[in-house]
Amino acid sequence: MINDSIFENREQAGKLLAKEVRKLKLNPRKSVIAAIARGGVVVGQAVAKELGITLRVMVVKKLGAPGDPELAIGAVSALGKPYLDYWLIRDLKVSANYLKREVGQKRKEASEREKFLGIKLKSGDFSGKTAVICDDGLATGASAKAAAKEIRDLGAKNVILAVPCGFPAEVEKIKGDFERVIVLRTAADFWAVGQFYRDFSEVTDEQVRNILHGKN
Repeated sequence: MINDSIFENREQAGKLLAKEVRKLKLNPRKSVIAAIARGGVVVGQAVAKELGITLRVMVVKKLGAPGDPELAIGAVSALGKPYLDYWLIRDLKVSANYLKREVGQKRKEASEREKFLGIKLKSGDFSGKTAVICDDGLATGASAKAAAKEIRDLGAKNVILAVPCGFPAEVEKIKGDFERVIVLRTAADFWAVGQFYRDFSEVTDEQVRNILHGKN
């Protein structure tokens, strides 16, 4: 991991990330890049292009804490099992009823967004393959863990996490959930993924759809 410098944008970060992923010498026919929408799709596309590996896009929604939707107590995808931060859920005294409603609502939102974007993941995309999950950064790790759960349920043989930047403490904690974790840059004073980018403009649904349909 590198502790200085910042990325110009997500595309450049993806190209640099691809250089590290290339060292794994993955077989393109037995691998897949799984990019988390929306910011991770630009990063994942760059990695997929550089390595000649198929790109798949997935939607993951964070589960918000009661009264504080920005505080992630977990995450869930449209089909996979939710990842739950049981320590935080216990500390915040989150009720089982709240958790059930939140998981149901966010799972529904993830499914609706997949339909809107034209995403339909299936076991054939991942079965017996090495899946490389890409996002534009790692903050809490909730989205990456939820994505890994869905991909393993779809039959992936190995699951690797590759992100340009991350919070050091979370990088260490998440290692047990993956066969390999690749993070290019970290910072002890981490406060947001955006601090690692000169251009961290919002990625739109239209951009994601264009990438999915080969228009980008």
